[in-house]
Amino acid sequence: MNDRLHEIIAQCAVIHETNIKEGIIDNLDAIEEKLESTDDDTKEHYLKLLMQYYFQQNNLEGLQGLLLQGFKFDMRFEDIKEAFIHIKEDEENVIEFFEDNVVMLKDVIEEEQFQDMYNYFHSHENYQHYLEDALELIKRNRYVCAQAYKSKTDYAKFFLNDDLLDSLLNDLPYLFK
Repeated sequence: MNDRLHEIIAQCAVIHETNIKEGIIDNLDAIEEKLESTDDDTKEHYLKLLMQYYFQQNNLEGLQGLLLQGFKFDMRFEDIKEAFIHIKEDEENVIEFFEDNVVMLKDVIEEEQFQDMYNYFHSHENYQHYLEDALELIKRNRYVCAQAYKSKTDYAKFFLNDDLLDSLLNDLPYLFK
């Protein structure tokens, strides 16, 4: 199986690059049609990776299409960061769609992730209005709050939620060790 996993990963990489080059990466129907002749295990693995890609690219339509088929992926804060920096319009975004998952996500948050999001927010004033709701959801995550509190940087402090912080300091002080 270990050899097969490497083969599947390699095939997925080729499929993904081909879909990007052919300009069909955002067309789930065209991708699924191309995958009809692919082994089931490769197809399933690719569609899970595609779901993560759609999340990171803030492609809600593609993501919902895969969700309806029963696909899931393990969300990381890196995925949230990528989705955040791909918000460019005032439509529901993947962060808002996955509200509970974003708020409850348990992950290690790196300083660079805060910095990337902070820089995106402040360097794209024309998108700030679109980013505000997603930003508020991210700020409601207890691990984001704890990391922002422990950080010495201004860009991390941008993600601090004072009300949540007070509650966490009283109820979950172990988060700050």
